[in-house]
Amino acid sequence: MNSKYVRLGFLVVVSSAILIWGLSYLKGKSLFKSNNEYHAIYESIDGLSRSNDVLVNGYKVGQVTDIQFLPDNSARLLVTFTVDNTIKIPVNSLAQIISSDIMGNRSIKLELSDMDEYHNVNDTLRGAIEADLKEQVSMQVL
Repeated sequence: MNSKYVRLGFLVVVSSAILIWGLSYLKGKSLFKSNNEYHAIYESIDGLSRSNDVLVNGYKVGQVTDIQFLPDNSARLLVTFTVDNTIKIPVNSLAQIISSDIMGNRSIKLELSDMDEYHNVNDTLRGAIEADLKEQVSMQVL
């Protein structure tokens, strides 16, 4: 009789572990891969949202994990993103919000500088926003 409860308990534990892993996988998070977290401050994020990609030379190296207002009531936004721990971000690098496709989806493009010093984990990078396709066409027309 006890073996039934042991098997049931084991099944519940295994099922719970698979559920947690599955939900993390669907969110784009890896339980077995560690990432470094960085921040950038923007005046406007123009459609950037959580789980958007972070790119280096067009290759996905991370994703946006959180967006919140700064506590100083300046209406500026603090964007938190993770980057694969194998990527070292040099000092004076730029975290630029770009249009990643013609539909207007946004991503963060890391423009790495050529400095020999590197940012520490949880540092704040300089932020910038690239003009989207509509703005670029408008500027060309003018």
